Amino acid sequence: MINLAVIGAGYWGAKLIAEYIALSKKRRDVRLVAIADISPERLVGISKKFSLPNSMLKKDYKEILEDPKITGVHIATPNETHYEVARKAISAGKHVLLEKPMCLSSRDAFRLARHTEKNNLVLLVGHIFRFNNAINKVKELIEKKEIDEVRYIELRWTAFVPPPPSRDIIFDLAPHPIDIVNHLFEEWPIKVYVSARSYERKKIGLEEVAFATLELPKDALASMVLSWIHHGPKQRTVTIVSEKNTIKIEAVKQMIKLYENNQVREIPIERNNTIESEVNHFVQRIKNNDPPINSALIGALNVSVLESMRKSLQQGKVTSIVGG
Repeated sequence: MINLAVIGAGYWGAKLIAEYIALSKKRRDVRLVAIADISPERLVGISKKFSLPNSMLKKDYKEILEDPKITGVHIATPNETHYEVARKAISAGKHVLLEKPMCLSSRDAFRLARHTEKNNLVLLVGHIFRFNNAINKVKELIEKKEIDEVRYIELRWTAFVPPPPSRDIIFDLAPHPIDIVNHLFEEWPIKVYVSARSYERKKIGLEEVAFATLELPKDALASMVLSWIHHGPKQRTVTIVSEKNTIKIEAVKQMIKLYENNQVREIPIERNNTIESEVNHFVQRIKNNDPPINSALIGALNVSVLESMRKSLQQGKVTSIVGG
């Protein structure tokens, strides 16, 4: 039996709790046994919503870490707490699924990866789009050379939403498109140039919109648009332009369109529940100790790219990243 706990019961944590409860009904070897959050009101709401006993609810996550029956934890606390909570969980012998961004500095991220290694535990980073069937179908097409000689990639992560308190858009949204590029092409950007603005909060470090151009190996480019102030439908799209075709992914809807020879066709996809797929991957890594597809090293390198993006923004110039 894999006994799991969720630390952090906010917007995303509540979604995770629902998924763990559903998964425990499908798998006899998985059980959600505890939830921690610093807000008593939030815990009451979670208890009512999911009809959970008070014995499962903890105001202090350290109670979860001290429980020897708990195998692993899924951490969905605020970004600035990721390093501290994850390090304590690993020190307590817990396997960890840690939401993105892994940490707010690459130094902390690499230290956390090494700490996990030394303790012979699993640390996965919540790069959820690695489990998206549409993204993975396109990865398959790339590997088969049906999409080849890529010239540029456009990634749009936009919506009209209140900016999350104390968060900037680069560290909050960019982890997803950065990871998608790495997952699809097994490459990291070499250089980046970023412009961004804080139109709503009018404070450096709390930008709500950002534009980034990333240079990739083999003369490819990636263009990234991030926005919390974009009126209209929420966008989570990836467009890949190659020598012979263009492919567009609607990531959340899991839809793919291929444009070639002045024709367009939709590539059929069996849509999946990405959170369930990610949690199943976490459980299987705990059980079998197989190499993960969303490892701590990938999470730490992702943070390195985020740092270079902020550095480019602050200095107003092109900044080198991995291998630059």
